[in-house]
Parts: sequence; C-alpha cells; structure tokens
Amino acid sequence: MKTLLSQIFAKASSKMTTSGLASGLALSLCTIASIGLLSACGDGKEVSFNSGGMRQTSRAGAGSVPDDLKKLVYPGATASGSQSASETDKDSNDHSRYLNLSSSDSIEKVASWYETALKAEGWNIEKNEAMGNLVTISGTLKDAEVAVNIADDSGKTSIIVNQSTSIGAIPDDEAVENFKPNKEVPATD
Repeated sequence: MKTLLSQIFAKASSKMTTSGLASGLALSLCTIASIGLLSACGDGKEVSFNSGGMRQTSRAGAGSVPDDLKKLVYPGATASGSQSASETDKDSNDHSRYLNLSSSDSIEKVASWYETALKAEGWNIEKNEAMGNLVTISGTLKDAEVAVNIADDSGKTSIIVNQSTSIGAIPDDEAVENFKPNKEVPATD
C-alpha cells in the first residue's frame, strides 16, 4: 500500500499546476498520517486541531464523508477516512476536503462514473488522464477545484477525492496595481 500511495502522489504532484490542487496534495499527505492514527481508534472517530490559521479535522471510517462531498462518493464504495482544512478567519471561505474510498469495481467503471457525476454537478472537466494503473480527473466550478485519483490497489480500486475552494486568494490586476503595504503585508525590497 505504501508503494502505491507513493506512486499516486508522485504522479499527481508532477501533473498539478494550480495552487489549490498543490495545497490539496500537501493536505493529502497529512491525511495519510492522520487516517493511519485514527484507524487504530476504530470507526467514526474524529480529531480536530488549529494550526497556521487553519482548522484541521481528520475522520476515520464509514462516517468520515464530509457533507459537501457526499454527492462524490462512488456507489457502493467504502470510506476509510477524510481530512478537512478550513481557514479560521470569519471572513474567509477557503477550505480543502480530502476523502479516501475503496471499491471492488474496475478503474475504468469508477472513472466513467466520476466523469459523469462531476459533469452532472456542473464541474468543468479539465483533465481526464490515464497513466498506467492510475486515472486522474480534475476540474473547476467557480472558485472551486476538484481532483479525483483512481488507482488499482491489489485487486481493489482506491479512490481519492480532493475538493478545494479559494475565494479571493488571487488578487486581480487592479488590486495588485493599487496595493499599499500594511501591518499584515509589509513592504519588501
């Protein structure tokens, strides 16, 4: 399993170009450790903590699916865990959700379902790429990004769903041109 996950993240990180998906990868790596620790505690357990202005929550087992990802759970799949991160600033809507699922269906069948389900939810599919035993589907919807990695894992199909939203993270040209240094963002050389 460790080798498979290493391959997935190595391939996925080499293909990611947007900051939201890249931050999702970092979140994914944290999730693996958190889910591993929670797995020893049993089903339905949750751990939350604040770090770096973010509220991090890890959940294990069947009850781990975040509400906003329930429509992206492959039919009949088993959830093993999830990780959520949200900025704690009351004015911020930035968040990232990561979900780990498993299915006995083929990679091709699962990938086809995800492409159809994402399009039905209004997502603009930007990539649907097969690389050996890994299929990556990614897309955007307004300020949100989604990435689904589907891989063969010793006869089972591993599904990793990552959805992130970043509102106002990239300033427009006018904001950059009219920027004035302040306490939070001081002048640089």
